[in-house]
Amino acid sequence: MNFINLQISFGEVLLVVFRTALIFIYAFILLRLLGRRKLSHLTYVDLLLIIAFGSAVGDVMIYTESVARFAYSFIALTAVSVLVKIMDEFASHFPIFNRFIEGEATLLIDNGKIVKAILAKEDLTETSLLSLLREKGVDSVSKVRKAFIEPDGELSIILY
Repeated sequence: MNFINLQISFGEVLLVVFRTALIFIYAFILLRLLGRRKLSHLTYVDLLLIIAFGSAVGDVMIYTESVARFAYSFIALTAVSVLVKIMDEFASHFPIFNRFIEGEATLLIDNGKIVKAILAKEDLTETSLLSLLREKGVDSVSKVRKAFIEPDGELSIILY
């Protein structure tokens, strides 16, 4: 019985790498469009890495070789790892790419006043912002000099 079929062509390898990179980039763009508050302390790349690894590893664990080829999972895991490493390298050398990948902190409260236009842009409600402030031990917006939503979805507060 042939448990692992390792007879794959170079073209098949390239196809798996291409499909992996394409779906990874597409999913990244969709996650960026959803907004960072959906992340809850994970970056977009972290989240996609978890999903991609989970899928590539999980499929091989539960499906037969005819459904999920073992070698393809290795290729997909390698492609995702290389893609993440390349994105990290670009982000460390090109600030504009880093801002796109990681995002930037966004000012939500300025001198005790909620910046409502930014709340809408960040897909936050005033109620959810007040909840985040309470979680940080702040009971009034007027006590906040500045508050930012960080790229990982965390709220940073500078009090008066």
